[in-house]
Amino acid sequence: MRDVLMPVLDALPATVQVFVRDDDAGWEDDRLLALLDVTQRAGVAIDLAAIPAAIGPELAAELRTRIDAAPALVAVHQHGLVHANHEPEGRKSEFGAARTAAAQREDLELGRALLADWLGARVQPWFTPPWNRCSALTAALLAAAGFQALSRDRGAKPLQSELPELPVDVDWSRHWREGGPAAVAAALAQALRARAADGAALGLMLHHGVMVREERDCLAALLADAARHPRLRWRAMRELLPSPAPRIAACAQFA
Repeated sequence: MRDVLMPVLDALPATVQVFVRDDDAGWEDDRLLALLDVTQRAGVAIDLAAIPAAIGPELAAELRTRIDAAPALVAVHQHGLVHANHEPEGRKSEFGAARTAAAQREDLELGRALLADWLGARVQPWFTPPWNRCSALTAALLAAAGFQALSRDRGAKPLQSELPELPVDVDWSRHWREGGPAAVAAALAQALRARAADGAALGLMLHHGVMVREERDCLAALLADAARHPRLRWRAMRELLPSPAPRIAACAQFA
């Protein structure tokens, strides 16, 4: 991976801002903590998309400890409610077109309350939908509730929403399954060139629950080389948003 990426980094015409988003906190806690060890050793911020109904007392206590000890390096935001598919056909989605406003609102509010019970004010006011998919109605509900941002895939269909988006570019685990380190390196190289050209932040998406030790070791080696590269600026998601997070209000009513 180093042989592929270092020449790309050295040749970038502009600095690229990068954020790391790990999905499905609440599942596979041991693997999550192993990943946090990797990113914290490298001094790289990581934003955890947490499944509210999956968080337990032991993980919550560990996250509170880590966030309080290094608030610049670990952050948590909402990832649906239970990470369940509600679409009767087609692509999976927990907040898809098949669901009513009332059903979506109920899940959003319950998920937010559960995370607040475990983590209090440490929870960041943005939202990653499971499978990176949601409806335009979801975006409207989130915006009305005071969420500050939505994070999906860069190639997702625009929602025509006032809610800012912080999209992810590279799905580490998918590329790893398809071709191992070489495929991950190729995807990162392509995304780096694109983001250097357009000035947008590059989002790296991880799924700790399916990452084997070889993947974490590869990520650790990448961060050792790239965490302080002069052409990269590793950011927390909060640093890439246009203004301070507002206080989240109750979800507004939608017909």
